[in-house]
Amino acid sequence: MGRVAADDWAPMGIDALEPAAWSALRHRGSTCVVAGPGAGKTEFLAQRACFLLATGECREPRKILAISFKRDAARNLDQRVAKRTPDGSPQFVSMTFDAFTKSLVDRFRAALPIHWALRGEYQICYPTKRDVEIFLNDVAAANDRWRSGVHAIPRDHFLSAVLGNYPLPIEPSEPGSAEELAVLQWWDRLYVSASPQQVEFVMLNRLAELIVRATPQLGRALQLTYPFVFIDEFQDTTFAQYSFLRSVFGRGRTVVTAVGDNKQRIMGWAGALGDAFQELRADFMATPFELEWNFRSSDELIDLQHVVARTIDRSTKRAVSKVARSIKGDAAEIWRFASEEDEARCIAEWIRKDAAENSRSPGAYALLARQRAMDFEPLFERELERVGIRLRNDDREVGKLKLQDLLVDELALLLLGLVRLGASPGGNWKVWLEVSNAIAGLHDLSQVDAGGRTVDRALSAFVQHLRRWMRNRPPTRKATTELTDMIMDFVGAHAVRRSFPTHRAADAVDVAVDAFKARMEQVANRRLTWTRVCDEFEGRDAVPLMTVHKSKGLQYQTVFFLSIDDNQWWSYRREREASTATFFVGLSRAEQRTIFTYCDVRGNRDSVAALYGLLEAAGVVEHEF
Repeated sequence: MGRVAADDWAPMGIDALEPAAWSALRHRGSTCVVAGPGAGKTEFLAQRACFLLATGECREPRKILAISFKRDAARNLDQRVAKRTPDGSPQFVSMTFDAFTKSLVDRFRAALPIHWALRGEYQICYPTKRDVEIFLNDVAAANDRWRSGVHAIPRDHFLSAVLGNYPLPIEPSEPGSAEELAVLQWWDRLYVSASPQQVEFVMLNRLAELIVRATPQLGRALQLTYPFVFIDEFQDTTFAQYSFLRSVFGRGRTVVTAVGDNKQRIMGWAGALGDAFQELRADFMATPFELEWNFRSSDELIDLQHVVARTIDRSTKRAVSKVARSIKGDAAEIWRFASEEDEARCIAEWIRKDAAENSRSPGAYALLARQRAMDFEPLFERELERVGIRLRNDDREVGKLKLQDLLVDELALLLLGLVRLGASPGGNWKVWLEVSNAIAGLHDLSQVDAGGRTVDRALSAFVQHLRRWMRNRPPTRKATTELTDMIMDFVGAHAVRRSFPTHRAADAVDVAVDAFKARMEQVANRRLTWTRVCDEFEGRDAVPLMTVHKSKGLQYQTVFFLSIDDNQWWSYRREREASTATFFVGLSRAEQRTIFTYCDVRGNRDSVAALYGLLEAAGVVEHEF
């Protein structure tokens, strides 16, 4: 691609960047970019990538590595860069932290020291709090010397803060503390002595860090390959993740761009560092920058956000809104209800009316809960259905995945794309392009099969076969299962494991396919067209219901922040700072309106009185229904 002088480069696809963003984007060293909600963190990273590629600061074969915490965020950033710099996009690698560390383990497993060697295919496991509790009780019962110390280990934080805080020794050694004993016993039970070996993602992180530490030449190769590293939502970086970054890229050769906001640090329970930005400034000599523009929320909502933000960080500057007000009435209100039925009915009717009056999709509204989103599903599903609107519970379990995770899974997206192509005889060029690119990544287009057909031609022939098959079969549960199996036979599980970093574990493909089938069975209906079933699968034009944690990075025209009470916010008094940050994240998802709800029969609001005090200080009025 042609090179552009740094002084001549201009932002691509947007009107302007704020002054601080310009300075951070052009800075030659590592940076800490503090960016509040709606500041355009993803767009800033996309523009910095464009700048580095267009000006030749990142020359081939060097690449930019962008690390996100969520798969949808990684995919979003990748798509933005590809759209703006199609010639340079192969130099841009966007993936999650877990996918990157897992890819290193899968590619360089032979470099693991003998004691930690992988003996064959391993399984990804998802230990529960109960699993950890049983394990620690067993360890304590079997070890008199360390019994009290093992009992003192916090069950909620064992994996993130204890296991993730332990660098694996190249040579095994005797434990020197209760925590070290528990960690080594955990590794022995799930990995060293197990068949098949099992790992969860903190363990994969530790294995990747060990590989790099034990193989210095690999670390040097990674630094040469990725001279620029981006990290999104940096405030949620765990000790394990940060120590891995420092081991791989912390030797002065890599320029790190970390973007985030400590006011949105809501992953402390998962082992997030207390102040990751301070660590980065010290270890990478990163220069701090602060973005002030807000491209999401109106002025009235920013006033409210600022009141809450200052309780977390007194030095917080008020953001500058770049969004015009487009609603009538107050931008924030508290709605109080006598019963849960009244709450669901009133909100459903309000969404129906507002959506109809403004020709707005129901997907522009969101229902957020602090926790247990499933508790709200039955009533809201019934009442929304009564007014002709569907509900999509993003927190619902589909097989072994959450629905929100399934909807951004690489394999699930490919399967759904093929179903859509089979369901549209007239063709769908956008879906065709996405599927074709995915298939090209799974198979070498330069190869031909025994019949002399390229993979691209094979795709065309398979889609024609799909169309004939689907034309004669309504979308029943049985038909969706048969269709999924047929598509997987074409795609090839082996090709998926070879090409998709997140699906290389022995059971990862099975988990994704089983979740896809389960979701298809949920929405299968012989009275619908196959295209409509695909829409139902995605929950198009449905009101999303999710937890605050799942809403991170998303935005909606109107947000209903459900149940601000002592039951939903049971940990508020014990973890006030973290809870306030969670509250801040939830209320900052809205573009134009945030409505907080309280129901008399659901719980008191004595423990969360301080939250209501903040709303009162911001001038938020309460209405009874």
